[in-house]
Amino acid sequence: MTAKRILVTGSRGKVGREVVRRLLAAGHDVRGTDVRPPVYDAHEDNEIPYVKADLTVAGDAFAVVRDVDAVVHTAGIPEPRRNVAHEVFTTNVSSTFNVIEAMVAGGIPRLVNLSSDSVSGMTWAHRPFVAEVCPIDESLPDRAHDAYGLSKRVSELLCDAFVARSGGSAVSLRPTWVLTPDTYEANLRPFFEDPELTSAVFWAYIDVRDLADLIALCIDHPNAGHEVVYAAAADNIGGRDLAAAVSRAHPEVDVRPLARIDASGIDSSKAARLFGWTPRRSWRDHLDTHGRARDAVEPGPATDDSTGGTT
Repeated sequence: MTAKRILVTGSRGKVGREVVRRLLAAGHDVRGTDVRPPVYDAHEDNEIPYVKADLTVAGDAFAVVRDVDAVVHTAGIPEPRRNVAHEVFTTNVSSTFNVIEAMVAGGIPRLVNLSSDSVSGMTWAHRPFVAEVCPIDESLPDRAHDAYGLSKRVSELLCDAFVARSGGSAVSLRPTWVLTPDTYEANLRPFFEDPELTSAVFWAYIDVRDLADLIALCIDHPNAGHEVVYAAAADNIGGRDLAAAVSRAHPEVDVRPLARIDASGIDSSKAARLFGWTPRRSWRDHLDTHGRARDAVEPGPATDDSTGGTT
């Protein structure tokens, strides 16, 4: 692997922090930017060079998006419930637009864009609906109509334009519900307490560390053009028999062949084909069968067969 200079936007957010750690562990030269204030004294937040910038301001974007080999763009408002709709949409779209403008101007050839499974439309739908088929994959039509899902749809169009304009390459990752080791119990316990509680994307989720592993692979093994890729854990919340659960909750949904009985409601096989990614972490590492926290056990090192190599 050749070490690269990488800018991580949103580097102090939930995903950005983990991506920084993963890329540093892989030996890359990492720098970060976010809207959060700098820490001026010695502190773990200063492990990498950091510049505060508001990427919705073009001047800020051009000041920080420069002199790197690739950009991992995780910055943005991560869901639509805690900000007014126009702020969610304009923040996410304008920041992505400005990052790409700066990349084109600076000749930066590789973009890893954090999109969302919300592009499919179900998660934040004003008029709820479910996918016609399970598991969900990239062939599902994009039907987002909420401010957040729409902003991510537009971000993917901007990636298409980046490739057409520059000849560079991009991947838009569509992770599902991103969990961290300390949020499994609070977020998932309701699904154990009420086994009939449904999920907009068929009980899919992903561990933030597996997502960071995928992003690192996207840096090390760039695709041609612009690819859109879903990302989810291998299993579903609670380890339910997915075919039976979907048939019971949504009998109108066509359940396709599954890789395992407790498979995720999202098919991540494209990520495996393009980047050699296999998710290694599960809710079972953190919760018992009642959804209560237990001592987390970190899975052992991945092999070359599962993640394209470890560092």
